[in-house]
Amino acid sequence: MKSLIIITLGIFMAVNVSAQQLSMYSQYYWNDYVINPAFTGVKNSPRVQFGYRNQWSGFQGSPKTYTVGGHVGLKKLNMGLGGMIFSDDQGGAIRQNGVMLNYSYQLKLNQHSGLSFGLAGILNQYGFNGSQIQNINPDATLQSNVTQLAPDMNFGVVYQLNNQLFIGLAANQLVQSRLSKFNTGGVNLSENQLIRHYNLSASYVKELNPKIDIEPYVLLRSTFIKAPQWELGGKVNYNKLVFGGLSYRSNESVIGLVGVNYQNFMLAYSYDFTLSAIRNYSGGSHEILLAYRFKNNKTTPLVEIISPVDSDGDGVADSEDLCPNVKGLKEYKGCPDTDGDGVFDDLDECPKVVGPKENKGCPWPDSDNDGLSDNKDDCPKIAGPIENRGCPYGDTDGDGVNDNVDPCPKTAGPVENKGCPIIEKKDQEVIDMAVKNLEFETGKDVIEESSNSSLNSLAEKLKQKSEWNLLLSGHTDNVGDDDANMILSKNRAEAVKNYFISKGIAEDRIKVNYFGETKPIADNSTSEGRQKNRRVEFVIVFE
Repeated sequence: MKSLIIITLGIFMAVNVSAQQLSMYSQYYWNDYVINPAFTGVKNSPRVQFGYRNQWSGFQGSPKTYTVGGHVGLKKLNMGLGGMIFSDDQGGAIRQNGVMLNYSYQLKLNQHSGLSFGLAGILNQYGFNGSQIQNINPDATLQSNVTQLAPDMNFGVVYQLNNQLFIGLAANQLVQSRLSKFNTGGVNLSENQLIRHYNLSASYVKELNPKIDIEPYVLLRSTFIKAPQWELGGKVNYNKLVFGGLSYRSNESVIGLVGVNYQNFMLAYSYDFTLSAIRNYSGGSHEILLAYRFKNNKTTPLVEIISPVDSDGDGVADSEDLCPNVKGLKEYKGCPDTDGDGVFDDLDECPKVVGPKENKGCPWPDSDNDGLSDNKDDCPKIAGPIENRGCPYGDTDGDGVNDNVDPCPKTAGPVENKGCPIIEKKDQEVIDMAVKNLEFETGKDVIEESSNSSLNSLAEKLKQKSEWNLLLSGHTDNVGDDDANMILSKNRAEAVKNYFISKGIAEDRIKVNYFGETKPIADNSTSEGRQKNRRVEFVIVFE
């Protein structure tokens, strides 16, 4: 009958290439840099930690793992350094001691994502002490004492998005050292060697509210020789003080996790409830980890390298800042409000004087000085008695319509048109064609060249009709930010005004208004409706 050493070697040292040869850790959240060196300096750093794991407690000589390690991110150099000293004790007869040194380099991809590449150098010392074996065959002797050094390397890569999503891929035991010295009991193990292991991991950090965040993860391990093992779990943190988690390891165990943070210290305990047949003989597996964090820092070098650009330093990233080159307020999406009237400067036509929002940040004037502000004056440009709502009772233009009911009190027009001139059909067609053919570059206030011909025709008509004044009203659809749409509608209307000025039309004959997405003329839920809502309206007005 073969000695127990062969069974022990096959189970615990795993020189049989079909077995799992790496130490098992249930507290993946803090041992990710051990499994994948690309996590070095990226998450949960800088820190030093001490770990203890008792696998299958209750067995005499059950495996015990001791670890001391840590890692730190060197942010200015875009790299991380770390390492670990470890010892696996398989009941005294078999022991694996080693040291691992980790290095990672972080590479920015864009403002939100990056890659980390990691490499670990490992020196293992495998040892066997036959005197600690209780032999099944009483006639055999197993007193040999053998040690062998076995160098190794791990490599990994991690993709990170917004310091929330982490996806890692790693290969362990790249060197595949041969354990040629472990020939005992008449069995030649010289052809056995360490084999490569691969793992794929993904985790996501989600803040549910200021006190609670969750972190689900999935971990897949494989040697491509036997069926892969997968692990699915999650952790909940409360108030950055206590945490708990639960995970499942395929065909092996259910794992519970609890822990507490106190100042810079963290203590975590996990228990593996074994699901396989070995549960009849084992009390499960226990794992304890004590860590010291040199500062409370959840961020990573990647996040600091790729932090959003804030050109004006107002705390609002350029991608969200409507005024990226001017320091402003967060509540106004990065735009300033100099007079504090609730209308930020880019939309405030009187940025240094307090005024209501409905008058675009300007105080209501009294243009005709009749004692009524223009918002209450039915004839804001002609003085009139207050009891007549600021309108005179005369007929300034002599067209038979009193000024108080004449929309065009200074320009004569027929009574049937309420005292305003009638625009002839051929002239209206010129106006309509300019509106119909007006196009802008997508998302910009730049007029397409195809619009010039119709605009030029209207400009000539304005030169002929000196009594005409033009009111331009800008509108948008409802796609995008409300304030951004308001700015776009203003800029587009002003672009048309500037075009007419460049063609010789006096600036005081053109008035600009803008409404953003507030006055749709069609259904914004359809592409056709949105196209109709993206418009600049032309209205001829008379004094």
